[in-house]
Amino acid sequence: MLSPVPPVEPSISSVRPDAGSQSDLRHEEELVWPPLTEDLKRLYIDQKLSASKIAKVYGLSYASPKSAESTILNHLKRNGIARRNPAAHVRKVSDSMVDDWIVRYQKGESLKQIAGTSVSPVTVFNHLHKRGLVLRDKVEAQIVAVKEFDRLPFDGDEIQRAYLLGLARGDFGVSWHGRAIRVKTSSTHPAMIELALSLFAGKGATRVYPRFSKLAGFEWTFEVDLDRSFAFLLHEKKKPPTGDAKETVLAYLAGLFDAEGSLWIWDGRAFAPRLSFTNKDLTMLGWIETQLSRLGFQCSRSLPDARGVCKTNLWRKAEVVALLEILPIRHPEKVAKARLVIGKGQRIPEFDAEWYALLDTIESERAAFIEAARGILCSGSSRRNV
Repeated sequence: MLSPVPPVEPSISSVRPDAGSQSDLRHEEELVWPPLTEDLKRLYIDQKLSASKIAKVYGLSYASPKSAESTILNHLKRNGIARRNPAAHVRKVSDSMVDDWIVRYQKGESLKQIAGTSVSPVTVFNHLHKRGLVLRDKVEAQIVAVKEFDRLPFDGDEIQRAYLLGLARGDFGVSWHGRAIRVKTSSTHPAMIELALSLFAGKGATRVYPRFSKLAGFEWTFEVDLDRSFAFLLHEKKKPPTGDAKETVLAYLAGLFDAEGSLWIWDGRAFAPRLSFTNKDLTMLGWIETQLSRLGFQCSRSLPDARGVCKTNLWRKAEVVALLEILPIRHPEKVAKARLVIGKGQRIPEFDAEWYALLDTIESERAAFIEAARGILCSGSSRRNV
């Protein structure tokens, strides 16, 4: 990762023009690098700035804004500051928000315009569909995400590269499509489609459309055509990282976990979180186990199921929590689960209520997503691009 360029006279006036008091401005002039815990808490918790905006406050200079954002997220973790839940919008969308979305949609705004930067078009679509709103046409109903534009090269760092490789190893189909690298995945979970959109937004022509498969039934497919600089996703897909840098290994493990990992609570009297990596490739599971052992975690492998799928499991409560604290996962559903597990050290009624409410929300969103795909396909709409 490139070293950040420390700010000379940082100020948040350009980020938050309504920053408020002279006291706020005075605080910003006193920022130092590396960031202090009290400064990060004030910016992230009190002022509710995003990690990318905090990076601007500190004047971090990278080739990619994502690298600056990742740097701030890393310092939040190092300073014991829990991240806000990226999936919180799924549970916090209010009736009044949906009422406003309906009015805006009926006035002619698209799903993407309504979503803006606060939620995804998939989230807007799900809530409009649950309200029984009749969409304008089948093309709009397919949530075609973006218009055609030039493909942009990969501009991330080694950590971003490792995460994408782990995710591709577990859940992405990657192939040549003419001169482009086509990345494709299908899911019944809106969170996975949202994750794919967030990772590749602005990088190439992106499409999201419903399909039917004999294995999964009605589901949604994400597809993007990328610049040739993303060819590493094709050539290195079957190869885990060759280096042993901790941050790179954790990023790759996070990609694998977001693709095919699981986090659940073992039913019983005590708080018993369980975490697993799933794969048919025993060599891949062996690599995972070696890396987890090197990082100080104990794990065990289950026997293969009828399809030959095995799991590498972590079962010690303290180790599951410790791994979740350092694993840079991005899948909104899994981040939401991890946040609850990290925040609760023992099994208590409040945790149970929050945990099962989250599971209910995830399943409700998933059911609505499947039903939306069913509705579109059964109505005879065809796949198109915009």
